[in-house]
Amino acid sequence: MKPEWLERDNIIRKRGISVDDFLTNFEEPNKPVLLEGCMDNWDALGKWDRDYLVNLCGDAQFAVGPVKMRLDDYFSYADQVKEERPLYLFDPKFAEKIPTLGSEYDVPVYFREDLFSVLGNRRPDYRWIIIGPAGSGSSFHIDPNSTSAWNAVIRGSKKWILFPPDVVPPGVHPSPDGAEVACPVSIIEWFMNFYDATKDWKKRPIECICKAGEVIFVPNGWWHLVINLEESVAITQNYVSRVGYLC
Repeated sequence: MKPEWLERDNIIRKRGISVDDFLTNFEEPNKPVLLEGCMDNWDALGKWDRDYLVNLCGDAQFAVGPVKMRLDDYFSYADQVKEERPLYLFDPKFAEKIPTLGSEYDVPVYFREDLFSVLGNRRPDYRWIIIGPAGSGSSFHIDPNSTSAWNAVIRGSKKWILFPPDVVPPGVHPSPDGAEVACPVSIIEWFMNFYDATKDWKKRPIECICKAGEVIFVPNGWWHLVINLEESVAITQNYVSRVGYLC
């Protein structure tokens, strides 16, 4: 990542706001925000380093792109990978496989109403542990099922770029029904070919670097790209509240 790709930071940052403030100023108007301090009580924040995770998870297999891997094997891969698009560990069943992982974080108070919870075991995948080396990440997409999302960084840091629902990012070509999205082969390719042009747009993207201990709120319908700036561990969940549904 070139330094000039990391300079822009125009997201609103908040610490210690009330749930009502969050609903009124961010969820209802469908605006991203970076929240500080709302995961300070997580056991995960102090525990989840490599050694702890490898020892805790043992031989459990985690989803890594098209394959499944043990954590120690994935970290070995991550240490030597030189690909432009490293494989990303993105597992939706981590808490079922290792219940301790699910018990060592709490859903921040702002996101606890989730209409999908009424579906019980029939609900779509909605929470993931995410681990990846520098350069790994997710190219532009909109989260499915009209959900909003929150993403909490436990280790490392991530560069985020978000476009509102009515602005398709440059170089991104969704199908008419939105089911498929064609975009550059790699995240770095998008930065090289399209990023500079966005600084002159009337509707410029929201950008930030989200660091360990911080949570970003991604509203329903927003395009977003994420790239890890260093080895990172995060938890993310999709949800629908009454406010988000009405939006």
